Amino acid sequence: MRIREELLTLKDGRTVTLRSVEEKEAEAMLDFLRIISEETHYLIRYPEEIDITLEKEKQIIRNSLDSDDMAWFTVFDGEKVIGNCSVSRKDGFIKTRHRADFAIALEEVCCGSGLGTILMEKAAAKARELGCTQMELGVYADNERAYALYRKMGFRECGRTPNAFRLKDGTYIDEINMYMRL
Repeated sequence: MRIREELLTLKDGRTVTLRSVEEKEAEAMLDFLRIISEETHYLIRYPEEIDITLEKEKQIIRNSLDSDDMAWFTVFDGEKVIGNCSVSRKDGFIKTRHRADFAIALEEVCCGSGLGTILMEKAAAKARELGCTQMELGVYADNERAYALYRKMGFRECGRTPNAFRLKDGTYIDEINMYMRL
């Protein structure tokens, strides 16, 4: 699903562009994934696990643009990707198609800029357009900033997966499962 281009003004006065990522920007997307996976352990992969080929990333982008069941919002500061989020229908089954999965990632320099709130509002609106009545996500239990944002936006905790993540140093971290009624 294509996202129409829109200029956003962040709390720090910076103007950034929100839109769909295009195939020609696959390398910029991979650079973004590497940067954010180095900045924090809150993502599912370590930097060395970002082993997606350029062609595979282009295919992922094509699939997102062609999909009627998902939207991928990408934020650019000039040519550089600084954030993205996605919302996608859980699946097409009658019993579960009212549910949407939500994911978000921002470069550390964008945290606290208001961008997370903007992206979550856009994703919730798109989920409603898709006919979903509930958005769901999982968050690392030690990611207090994200947890606070999700609570502020209306997400509620509905359970935990103990020891869901195991870091390289052997530390285990629970995953908090959250949902928001739309």
